Amino acid sequence: MPRNHFNHKYQGFTLVELLVAIVVAAVLMSVAAPNFRDAMLDSRQSSKTNELMGALRLARSEAIKRSTRTAVCARQTNTSCGTDWSNGFLTFVDNGPTAGAIDEDEQILRVAKPIDGSSWILNRARLVNTSEAPLQRRFIRFGPRGTTPWRGSGYFAICDTRGQATARAINISLSGDPRRARSFNGTLLSSFGGLASCGSAP
Repeated sequence: MPRNHFNHKYQGFTLVELLVAIVVAAVLMSVAAPNFRDAMLDSRQSSKTNELMGALRLARSEAIKRSTRTAVCARQTNTSCGTDWSNGFLTFVDNGPTAGAIDEDEQILRVAKPIDGSSWILNRARLVNTSEAPLQRRFIRFGPRGTTPWRGSGYFAICDTRGQATARAINISLSGDPRRARSFNGTLLSSFGGLASCGSAP
């Protein structure tokens, strides 16, 4: 006698089991989502820090190699300098009459694009070795020996809306060498020995 296939019982999810699975998935998502967001922001900060470090090192090495002056400035357009480092930055040969500006025939070596709106870059530097308060600078210029006019040194801070706890920084040494800032007891140290502060978003 042939089997009646319609008598077989097929198992599946009950409504209760489906609801339990949805609740469990929702709980897992609520736990994982903030961690995923932080991981994305950390990756973005690392990428922009590496990009800025690369631009500073390129400018310094080219100044020494070519025995000329080079600069990194805040980007206004792909061919002109501005004041907001969060809008990207330009690396260029800066041996013309106007320091920190791209004069005619000066070569642009690298262009960095703007960063996400929830992040920003700022800097602080002294131009003389005095008690002058460190100020925001729109460019940094390297000479043939790799030194800069930032005589009192300075730093760049790379920050986002999470605040100081997740900030990154690059210090410019007295010799002009860019170095990653270190943390001590939870404080991100600037080249001045104090906090490499994020301040507030420009």
